[in-house]
Order: sequence, then C-alpha cells, then structure tokens
Amino acid sequence: MVCEVAMFSRLRLGLRSANSDEIGAEDYARCYHTWGGSFIVHPDVLRYFEETHDVRVRYRGYFKRGECVGAVAVWGAFLAGDRLALDAYRLSDNEDFGYPVIYLPIDPGHQCTVLYKAKHLLSLQRPQIAGVLFNGLKEMSILRQIPEELPTGKKEYQIKARRFERLGGTVRDVQEFSGEEIADIYTDLFQQRWNHAPHAATSLGKTFSALKRFLFGKILWLDNRPVAIQINYRADTHRTICIDYINGGVDKTLKGLSPGSFLSYINGLNACEESRSSGKLLIYSYGRANNEYKDQWCHRVSRGVTGFWLP
Repeated sequence: MVCEVAMFSRLRLGLRSANSDEIGAEDYARCYHTWGGSFIVHPDVLRYFEETHDVRVRYRGYFKRGECVGAVAVWGAFLAGDRLALDAYRLSDNEDFGYPVIYLPIDPGHQCTVLYKAKHLLSLQRPQIAGVLFNGLKEMSILRQIPEELPTGKKEYQIKARRFERLGGTVRDVQEFSGEEIADIYTDLFQQRWNHAPHAATSLGKTFSALKRFLFGKILWLDNRPVAIQINYRADTHRTICIDYINGGVDKTLKGLSPGSFLSYINGLNACEESRSSGKLLIYSYGRANNEYKDQWCHRVSRGVTGFWLP
C-alpha cells in the first residue's frame, strides 16, 4: 500500500513537471534577477524557508529551442510561497506573510504552462502563463499610482504632513532598527489597533531579524514614541520592485492625526516615486481585496488559479 501511494505521488509530480526541466538554485536566481519576481519567491527567501523550516525547494526551468525562458520554485505539487503552499506545509502557523502575490520569473516575450498548484498568480502575467484561470471572482489589491490615482488627491496628505511636523512628529526608516526592536514596536501598536496580539507574535523578532534587509517603509514617531508602523516585505530585481504589505499597527488615541493613513501615503508615495525614477515595474500588494480601506489605496486585480485539474 505504501509503495502504491509513493508511486502515485511520483506520477503526480511527473505530470506537473513534464513540460519543464530541473535547474539549479543559481540558474533560478539568474532568471529571477533578470526577469523579476515577487518577494515570496526571492532566492534568499526560499533559502530561509529551507533552512528554517526544512522545506525542500526544487527548481524547474522552461525551455524554448534550448534556451531557458522561465523558472519556478516548487514545494512538492505547489508553487513555493503561494498561500496555499504556506498552509499545506503549516508555515503560516508560525509565520505571517499574509497572502503574498505571486509574480514569476518568466521572460516577458515568452509563455510557459505552469502546472503546479497556486491561487495567487497576478493577472499582469496572464500573457506569460498559459492555462491559468482568471475568473474575476478572486482579486488582489494592488497599489494605485500615488499621488496621481489617489481618490482624495495629495493636498489632504500635505496638510496632514505639515500638522504632524508642527506637533514634533518625525519619520524614521524601518532599517534604523533591529529585528527585535521592529517586532516590539509592531506588537505594541498592533495590540493597540486590534486589541489582540499579532499572528505568530512569539516568532516575529526572529523572522524580522532573519529577513530584515527585505523590510521596507517608515515608522512614525511622536512625543518620543512610535505611533504607526507597517510591515512590508520588498524585493528588487533589474525589472521589478515587488512589495507585500502584511499588516500594521497604530496608536488609536491619535485619530485626529490619522497616522495609519498618513503612513500608507508616505510608503506608497516613496515606492511609486522610486518606480518612476528607476523605470522599474512596481507591484505593491495589499493582499486579498477584502475591505473598503484597501480600495482607497488600491486597484482590484484578478488573481489566477492553476494546477488543480491534475491529480
């Protein structure tokens, strides 16, 4: 019986990988940095999962006329890093990466048929990934161009900025702090915002320390204490800037200042300005499109599902 299960498992993986070839981690990294990719499939993030959680990563390449035109990292039958895979491997029990968007390192001029299971592929890559179902029922929230596409315009936030500065507020970069300090600030402000501890609170310091170079954004300070923070993971390549906004915390006693909204504007504006100046494609995801707050900042974009028609 055990032998039959093993044979069936090998058959399933064989079907999913039939149109691709095994490649090494260095080959995958080269594809990633050349064609772009989201944070959750960054080579060093995948290595983190492998070393910290003992999740074996395999790399598959798609070839046309002997030339590699795309690559994926996989965990068994799943695209590595997809929320479905994080849940299947129980990684979301002990870590919080939200619902990360999946942007794959595929040459924009080619199309690859990806047969591994995933539910959070970005419709932006629809021309590059064959066989993906985009039914419009499931959506991701992708940041608008700021300030041009912001419904309220930038004047409101310029007024907020002047008021914040008059009160002695300061804006500090998250990279000024250690992973443990970031975890303490986030845990405290998250508790104030939601009246409960953040998910995986006990492991945040370790996670933030290990992945600190990927953390992006500012922390607002007032009266010598932090009053607003967002946890954003960012990965850059030659073509892309990909950011996943996980969650945030804010001092709820400062509703008149709206520090959380002000911080969203600062982080979004900085990312958009850098994208415009560098010419890189910005994909700044707020995760699932599931509330009106996100609609203020984001466009709703269809997310794709693939790989579920195979056993």
